[in-house]
Amino acid sequence: MEMEHRPMRRKDRLVTEEGEIRRILDACGIVHLGLYDEGRIYVVPVNYSYTYEGGKLSLFFHGATAGLKRELIEKDGRAGFEMDTGEKVIPHDTNPALYTNAYMSIIGSGRISIIQGKEEKKEILTSFMKQISGKDWTITDGMLKGCEVYRLEADEFQAKRNCPGKRQ
Repeated sequence: MEMEHRPMRRKDRLVTEEGEIRRILDACGIVHLGLYDEGRIYVVPVNYSYTYEGGKLSLFFHGATAGLKRELIEKDGRAGFEMDTGEKVIPHDTNPALYTNAYMSIIGSGRISIIQGKEEKKEILTSFMKQISGKDWTITDGMLKGCEVYRLEADEFQAKRNCPGKRQ
């Protein structure tokens, strides 16, 4: 099912330059996944790594081979996602309606798949660990026991930034 893309209200905050989008992806660290669960949305935060090439965003994360997250991904696979830096509130000296927040964020939706091949899982987990730790690791077969690796292919997403100074 194709999702209707809704335009952003605050276009002045839209980030479209690839380097800036990568900067946001690198800064956030946690992505919140929204998965459909029988009439409710189940939201779960996960660490992630990513690839972003030619405007195509893929997020990678891992989890247990059993549990609600895995069940919901197997059942449907569609997901909404959100990540942000949530930096700080910027007050206004005389008008509470002019308070704002400094942040960078990415919000979107896509489809999650479970990675099946052992070598592909190792490659993704190696990249994952490099992105989150800055170190090169060797992922062994034993480390894959009890671990699923997932890919979220973003169908659509928008990156935003609001970086105001103190408002008078």
